[in-house]
Amino acid sequence: MLDYSYARQQDYLREMREAAVDLGASRNRAGTQERDLRRSAERLRTQAEQAVAAGKDELGRDALRLRADTIAHADDLAAEQAQLRADQERLTEATRRLEARLRALAYQKEALKAAYTAAEARASAEAAVLFGGAYEAADAERRAAAQTEGLQSRAEALSEQANRRQQPAPPLAADRIQEQLDAIGREAAVEEELDRIKKRAGSAAERREPDAHAP
Repeated sequence: MLDYSYARQQDYLREMREAAVDLGASRNRAGTQERDLRRSAERLRTQAEQAVAAGKDELGRDALRLRADTIAHADDLAAEQAQLRADQERLTEATRRLEARLRALAYQKEALKAAYTAAEARASAEAAVLFGGAYEAADAERRAAAQTEGLQSRAEALSEQANRRQQPAPPLAADRIQEQLDAIGREAAVEEELDRIKKRAGSAAERREPDAHAP
């Protein structure tokens, strides 16, 4: 029964290690997508400036809206990476605890084997008494008992260490009200950015105008 439990926990440990690797791969993919989106956001800003310079304010506004949505998506991916990192760390810690339990279980197995050896030693001692070898048999029994006690103590210490730490509670997701507030904030940022682009374009045009009339 103990051997079966040990084998099952080894299976769980292998699955947990594989899950930790999968989480790391997902975090790397999210990071790549985030970087691509932020580069796209920079291109959209440049395109919005070009549209405003060409007198197409509405096209520039559309580009800035798309840029705001792109940045929001990139921010979501950044948050997802943080969550994946936290999940990976929790899974890694759980893996360490399971490894500690497996070591404790291995000591328990050895303790049972030592106990069986001690039982054999006692049986030999009883036989040795009959044949005059009581001292040697008793010494062998004491050694086997000491080995059993040491292994059992080590197993209990490892089990206590493995169960000491607790899992943190998972974070709560953002609610619908916060999503609406974020959308309003993005729209306001779009209008502010459009105004800044138009002001910069107007200033550039004013600087070019005197040069055009110069003799």
